[in-house]
Amino acid sequence: MSKIDIFATLKSKEEMARYKGKGIKNKNKIIYIEDNTKTVINLEDIITIERKKDYYLKINLKKHKKLKGEYITHYGNLKIETYTKDIKINQNKIKVTYDLYINEQLIDTFIYNLEYSIDS
Repeated sequence: MSKIDIFATLKSKEEMARYKGKGIKNKNKIIYIEDNTKTVINLEDIITIERKKDYYLKINLKKHKKLKGEYITHYGNLKIETYTKDIKINQNKIKVTYDLYINEQLIDTFIYNLEYSIDS
């Protein structure tokens, strides 16, 4: 398990969220907390991104595949799916471009970038 420095962005057509901070990398898993929201990224054959706060969101990503996910809120569960357009994983960088569908409606195309380095 290694402590890491993280810089992450999530870009849609109209918004850009940024996070710069600390996290943990353990084998194929990266964990960080952003604004009291825990984010867990599993880098397996299917990449999963989970976010937990007042809700639970789990998206599954695999290049050129449309995959179901979970979105549990106080108001109920929403049907979500992602279609992954592209995934690039380098030594310490991850870039994923995907379409997000909620209740079978395209919400937006997102580009998620994450860069990390071992904290010294």
